[in-house]
Amino acid sequence: MTAVAIVAAIALLLANGFFVAGEFAVIASRVSKLEQRAREGNTLARTALKSARELSFMLSAAQLGITMASLGLGWVAEPAVAHLLRSGLRSVTAIPAAIAHSVSFVVALVIITFLHMVLSEMAPKNIAIADPERAALWIAIPFRFYANTFRPFITVFNKMANAGTRLLGVEPTDERPDVHSAGEIGAMIRESAKEGLMEDFEHRLLSGAIDFGAKDAGAIMIPRTDVVAIPAMATPADVDEVVLETGHSRFPVYGGDLDKVFGFLHIKDMLQVEPGERERPISRQFIRRMLVVPESRKLHPVLFDMRRERTHFGLVVDEHGGTAGIVTLEDLLEELVGEIQDEHDAGEVGIRTLGEHRHLIPGNIRIDEVAAYLGIDLPEGEYETVAGWLMDRLGRIPKRRDAVDHDGWSFRVRRMQRRRVEEVLVEAAAHPPSELDAVGVVKKPSASPPR
Repeated sequence: MTAVAIVAAIALLLANGFFVAGEFAVIASRVSKLEQRAREGNTLARTALKSARELSFMLSAAQLGITMASLGLGWVAEPAVAHLLRSGLRSVTAIPAAIAHSVSFVVALVIITFLHMVLSEMAPKNIAIADPERAALWIAIPFRFYANTFRPFITVFNKMANAGTRLLGVEPTDERPDVHSAGEIGAMIRESAKEGLMEDFEHRLLSGAIDFGAKDAGAIMIPRTDVVAIPAMATPADVDEVVLETGHSRFPVYGGDLDKVFGFLHIKDMLQVEPGERERPISRQFIRRMLVVPESRKLHPVLFDMRRERTHFGLVVDEHGGTAGIVTLEDLLEELVGEIQDEHDAGEVGIRTLGEHRHLIPGNIRIDEVAAYLGIDLPEGEYETVAGWLMDRLGRIPKRRDAVDHDGWSFRVRRMQRRRVEEVLVEAAAHPPSELDAVGVVKKPSASPPR
């Protein structure tokens, strides 16, 4: 009789492990992966997919199986093991029967509990979590057969549990959603990059794509103060000078001031101007219609607008209709793939390293670029640039030598142009400010002039 009980105990240990593995495999397996294998003709994947789509029911089935196996194990295995231990103690020692019974009971309980926890709980759980889709395929048919066999009982228990759940104000669901928000996908991308599962460029590209939809035109535009524009009365000769000075190919054309932009000029159109016309104001026939987008327009529709209008250039206006800046196709692409260098980008413009813990940055550089470069968190707010952040922290227009300490770094205003922050010296807070020494260029800000 004891031998039969031991065999039954082993079977119950295996059954308990089977149900534990089934529970974790159903929870951890990805529906998308099972769907892919099912489309490839894998019969086990089709069965596992049915279980994944009945999550609540299958978990209840697993819990019922675990409960029955655990109760059976305690009922069958503990007395059998205690009997073997008691017989052994009585045969090798002369202790009283009552003491032998108590000792054998405690030792048997410890042995069964240990085997139950290690072999029937932890080991199956670890196997299922290590490769949930593979585990789901292994147990797919027997687990599904068991669940369908006991479906009436499981359904009753499940409905009773659902009723209790609703009393607590929680609506139960029968299927785990296999979708993720943009924020969750972004977190997964960051974790994958930390684990070395993707290259740095892949990380930047995917992160840029996730963040792209959340940004608006005002966040990436070239601000009004940096816009190079041409007055309506300028001549082709004047345009030539501006082109030579800036290296740009497109310029907004305005009448009176920048709030009256009525189009833009492409320098290739100037090739059509007759030599005798080069000292006369530019003909209106060369001025192209300019795409106009509000500051608050998200980048996805801005990109769609540019594609629809077949233009690389747009005017950004504020809520009052005034010119806030311009946005280019290059600015949009840089949000996706990072900085794009071309033959006109001056290497001296950007974050410049002055030493191990000292950097010189332009005031108009984006706050997120500085945060990424320094490896710190800079708070978000109603500003886009370092200059805006300093103004927000100081509560006024900054002055030369004003400083703000944040996260172990000191941000000190080094140069102003009227009321505009031109340069900021960034130093580790423990390093006192000193005169600038040799400058080495690291990168440029994304707020580059239009192309």
